[in-house]
Amino acid sequence: MSRFTDAFGDWTPRAVVFDCDGLLLDTESVWQETEDKVVAARGAILQDGDADVLHGSTIEVAAELIAQRSGHSLEDVLADLRREFDAALATGIRTLPGAADILTLAAARVPLGCASNSWLASLEDKLTLGGLRERFTVLEASDTVERPKPAPDMYVAAARALGVAPEDCLALEDSGTGARAARDAGMKLIAVPAPGHPAPPADLVLDSLTDPELAAWIATW
Repeated sequence: MSRFTDAFGDWTPRAVVFDCDGLLLDTESVWQETEDKVVAARGAILQDGDADVLHGSTIEVAAELIAQRSGHSLEDVLADLRREFDAALATGIRTLPGAADILTLAAARVPLGCASNSWLASLEDKLTLGGLRERFTVLEASDTVERPKPAPDMYVAAARALGVAPEDCLALEDSGTGARAARDAGMKLIAVPAPGHPAPPADLVLDSLTDPELAAWIATW
């Protein structure tokens, strides 16, 4: 566990807040397919840098960008995104490797929260479909705080609801958007970037939640 000792010393969290999409559940690919379908259907012409904006953004941000690039109304594009995403999720959802085991290990030791740029109803549905909902004491989403990620509001609210200070919390994130939110909230951070995406600045970067040293470290809490 030398990597964890180097990163955290003898510090251990009093609570943990997990991102959802792309970290626990394979919904990033579903969301990407949804965006691609709506971009094509609306005839949007994306520009350089748009893909980076869309990755990890809220549905509202995605809808606004697609509407701007296509000339269609924000309301129509937002409705398209919600309809297509909900339809795709209804066919099933895959839990990412290691997610269920890590949540079980961590939940046995400290309270857990989930902070997602999804809207709350969608987050509830996704976690339930993935069989993970019962692990979480607290859920924070884009419509439960004033500002979504990359603002720190969601992580600050999660810590408060879990009854701990942000600096006593560990966050796990896959995207730069979420990582910035967690860091700005004052939390320790483990980044688990999706394949093909750069690792955001973090206290520690892992390739996967299946890393055996992660489980071993959690067992010491």
